[in-house]
Amino acid sequence: MKRVSRRVKISHLITAGFMGLVAAPFLFLVFYNLHSFTRQANEQLLQDGNYILHSMEQNINEKLDSVETIACALAYNSNLATFLSRSFNDASSFEEYSQTVRPILQSAADSASPPIQRLWIITQNRTLPNGESIIKHGSTTQIRALEEFLTENPDGGWYYSSEGIVRNSLENYLRQDFYFIHAIASPYGRRVGYVVAKVKSSALFQEFLVSQDTQRAFFLLDGENRPYMSNVVLEEGFVFPEESQFLQDRQPVLYLSALASRLPLRLGLAFSSSDRQILLESSFVAILAVLTVSVLFLLSFYYMLRVIVVRLQAYAYDMEDIAASGFSGKLEISRLYELGEIGIQFNDTLTEIHSLMREKIQQETAYKDVQLQALLLQINPHFIYNTLDMFSGKLALNGEYEIADYMGDFAQMLRYNTARPGMFLSLGEEVEYTRNYVNLQRCRYGSSIVLRVHVPLALLGVQVLRLLLQPVVENAFIHGFAQLPPEARREVVITARAQRGFLILRVRDNGQGIPPEQARRMNEAFASPSPVLKEEKRKGSIGLENINQRLQLFYAGQGRIFLRGAPGGHTSVFLIFKN
Repeated sequence: MKRVSRRVKISHLITAGFMGLVAAPFLFLVFYNLHSFTRQANEQLLQDGNYILHSMEQNINEKLDSVETIACALAYNSNLATFLSRSFNDASSFEEYSQTVRPILQSAADSASPPIQRLWIITQNRTLPNGESIIKHGSTTQIRALEEFLTENPDGGWYYSSEGIVRNSLENYLRQDFYFIHAIASPYGRRVGYVVAKVKSSALFQEFLVSQDTQRAFFLLDGENRPYMSNVVLEEGFVFPEESQFLQDRQPVLYLSALASRLPLRLGLAFSSSDRQILLESSFVAILAVLTVSVLFLLSFYYMLRVIVVRLQAYAYDMEDIAASGFSGKLEISRLYELGEIGIQFNDTLTEIHSLMREKIQQETAYKDVQLQALLLQINPHFIYNTLDMFSGKLALNGEYEIADYMGDFAQMLRYNTARPGMFLSLGEEVEYTRNYVNLQRCRYGSSIVLRVHVPLALLGVQVLRLLLQPVVENAFIHGFAQLPPEARREVVITARAQRGFLILRVRDNGQGIPPEQARRMNEAFASPSPVLKEEKRKGSIGLENINQRLQLFYAGQGRIFLRGAPGGHTSVFLIFKN
């Protein structure tokens, strides 16, 4: 990366900047116009497509209207409905059929002109003669899955079967059958039959399916948007897009679809526009022209840069020599344009560098002096430790073993506070420090003090903030045990457990307890981002607040103190923080 940056010259950068200033506005205008023209062309193409799709839908609906009109007129004929609802078993029935029903059926059959190919009646009345005129029993209609369709649509509707369809076969498409079925109800509301009108797909869609327009493709789509019919040859697995959109391939294609109002199919239309391709080619020519003009400007501009660049290169070489010599010497100033100001500023910077170097040397000397003083100060704590150990040993020799142990515990606590570096120690060391403190309290209270520690071995090595447990235990002696008689049992229990990624330390004492209202106020203050316990400060209880603030600070808001207790009973302090 450094080698590449060294090969790039300032003239190259300035030239690139000038190219951006000159070429960028032209390119922006070209691309903006291209975007505007493309958007307008897309809108026009979408408008034309919707118009064509609407015309197709209207054309098909007109044919469907003529079919439904004839079928519904026959289905709502009261004489026919009455005849189908009664038994055909005597001469009067035949007379009624020949004089009333047959003329109706014959008239309907005669009016069944295109797009209706055939018209007949389906009935479940077994007493009627099957095959008489256009009346058929339901079992002899030979329409695939008719019973299943009527079960789902008892009132009828438009029906077709996709069985036998041959993909990419126009002749097969034109032979497909569509049926319009309408229920016939008796005067009492009981369904007595159906009117069935058979229509060939050629009568509905021929003018679209046989279209020779290579720019447009017509589709009938099923419920999964797969082509049921089309006037073009389709690839295997082709699926029509669900929403109107442009798809870019060799040529942009617009796909539009609309749900047929009555047929159980969708109408689809796809057509391309060559205008978009012409527009893209024109835009490319315009961009090429802009780039050519920009190159001509750059050639003339590059020559003007050479004079300035040569001077800058001379400055660069001189600066490298000055840096290699330890920043001694000065830059020879050139008065060419603003380059002289650069030289003056560089020389001023050299003067400032010399001043900073002198200050750095002075700071390093002072830092070494401070380090030496710190090493000397370390002698005093060691002198105190050794002196305490000497007194402890002397007392042990004189038989004062208890006082010697107290002094040894105090020496251990002093080492813990002064000799151990860092803010974190193991939980085992923190517990041991607390033991030493409790041992010192035995000097005052004697054997009435009982300390119990329940910490799993697996948690003794966990790193925790130092001075967490001892201030809590000290708080118990100051507040919890203050009012107890000298001979009363003073018990402190320390427990630890890990739960859901948190470490929970509990310090429980059997002192005078804490009122619930005071515990609630303190817990609310501990839970706030910056707890301030003014009431407890007046009482001298600042240890808990200090611990809570340190937990929140070092554990990023995932640490706090929680109090629980009752007056005259006990007090439990929970230290909760992220493990």
